Amino acid sequence: MILDFDIVIIGGSYSGMTAALTLATISDDLKIAVIEKQDIIRQDKKTDGRALAISHQSLQLFKEIAIYDQVIKNAGQIKDIKITDYKSSIILNFLSKEIGRNHPNFGFIIESYLIHNALRDQLLKRKNITIFCPNSYQKIAFEDDLSLVTIDDQKIIRSKLLLAGDGRFSSLRDYFKIQTTKKNYHQKAIVFNIKHQKPHQNVAYEKFLPYGPLAILPLNDQNQSSIVWILKDSDCEAVLSLDELNFNHQLAKKMENILGEVAVMSPKFSYPLILIEADQFYHQKMLLIGDSSCGVHPIAGQGFNLGVGGIRILERLVRQYYLCGLNLGSELLIKEYNKKAKFAAKKMIIATDILNSLFETKNFAIKIARNLGLGMVNKIPKLKKLFIKNAGGVS
Repeated sequence: MILDFDIVIIGGSYSGMTAALTLATISDDLKIAVIEKQDIIRQDKKTDGRALAISHQSLQLFKEIAIYDQVIKNAGQIKDIKITDYKSSIILNFLSKEIGRNHPNFGFIIESYLIHNALRDQLLKRKNITIFCPNSYQKIAFEDDLSLVTIDDQKIIRSKLLLAGDGRFSSLRDYFKIQTTKKNYHQKAIVFNIKHQKPHQNVAYEKFLPYGPLAILPLNDQNQSSIVWILKDSDCEAVLSLDELNFNHQLAKKMENILGEVAVMSPKFSYPLILIEADQFYHQKMLLIGDSSCGVHPIAGQGFNLGVGGIRILERLVRQYYLCGLNLGSELLIKEYNKKAKFAAKKMIIATDILNSLFETKNFAIKIARNLGLGMVNKIPKLKKLFIKNAGGVS
């Protein structure tokens, strides 16, 4: 059986579902298929410890795809950001009042599983989106200017454009032998939620410590925060092996008592930190989206927003071509997406990689320069304004 669609997306997680919903807004007649190996229809996603920093640009897209109201009710607001370096008296303050009237905050902190389930719920409401799950691709071919995906129940799903949204360790990249640039940071991120004695007052903290940064992100409850604690691989296992009392003690020590007594209130998850960038974001009629194209270090908390930015680029191109009656699998569209999305990803890669290296170094001269740099940003209004706008995803 052959089924015809305009666009087929392999991967029904964050980037795949976001892309499907975004592209579906172009026209009710644009037919989109999503192929996902997990049964996302019958099974809600459970917490995986991660909370995502959602910028204003991503929030605007959430409104357009009609998930904003569902996710915002459980979101933590970031009104201010405080950045400190180990044993330095300098605090770099990013204050929301410095952004401007139109943006009373830097964005929101939303637990990832809530976004996933909201995307899924909205996906099921769209008449021009068809979900094939739990299904896996068995074979992919490109014939007569079309892509043909054979799935495990032997259906052949034919389309003008194929999107790979199967994550940072994409099997589709391997299937088509797309080369990648990789960097193993030999770090892990431990993620979990805590409750604390003092209210966070909607302040996010980024503490740069000798063995890795610690991010404290405000959740919806004033006395709860999400933690991202980055450590070297060898240190991570030792920290995770601590009993509850000692783990809480070490965490409170690293937090420098800014929120009073703390206690872990969720399971702890750890993730290896590996930079992956595809050398090209396409193969014939297939485009890579989200982490399939590029997965960056989480030090700036912009991975999800980078993926949304790439989907925005794709949406503008597809809208232009579709409404003008042009071929969605056009080589011009594919090459333009590759150029623009790759440029945006490269900027984020450079920024996060340099930031991680800068704060990880033990070089005394760089440490001094780093502290001077934090002080300079505070004292130069135009420079600080630039940082503030980037932090909030404000154009």
